[in-house]
Amino acid sequence: MKRSFRKQGGATLLIVLIMLVMITLFVVSMIRLSSTNLKVVGNMQAQRALEASAQQAIENSISTYAFFSDAANNAGQWPAGTPSVPKVVNGYPITMYRPACVSSTAATNYTLTSNIAPEDTNWEISAGATDSVTGAQINLSQGVRMRLPAGNCP
Repeated sequence: MKRSFRKQGGATLLIVLIMLVMITLFVVSMIRLSSTNLKVVGNMQAQRALEASAQQAIENSISTYAFFSDAANNAGQWPAGTPSVPKVVNGYPITMYRPACVSSTAATNYTLTSNIAPEDTNWEISAGATDSVTGAQINLSQGVRMRLPAGNCP
């Protein structure tokens, strides 16, 4: 009987070593997978932060009449030949592009009390941003309808 124990002693050691190598490979692959997932989540977070900053820049801009008036008249922050204006929102550099008037129609249900009749104008406002740390990029466009004096939709 002693001879059979000696023959099997080496086989057990070999099987245990193979199992140890397989478990080690499994653990290493799980660590790599978790670090990849961490990078993906970090990039998604940076993308959402950029999106929120670009949206905030658009909202701040469309809340003023001067934003549209300057774009229509090539004045103010949109002088002739200026396609974009840089801004910084929440620490991110945001590029606001010149608003584009898509269409205009005469305002309905309006009684003419002066020589200037208003128009319902449809504008497209775009903003872009790039995070210098992660390289995440966002280009955001939003449509806006505004009632403006006639002739403000070039």
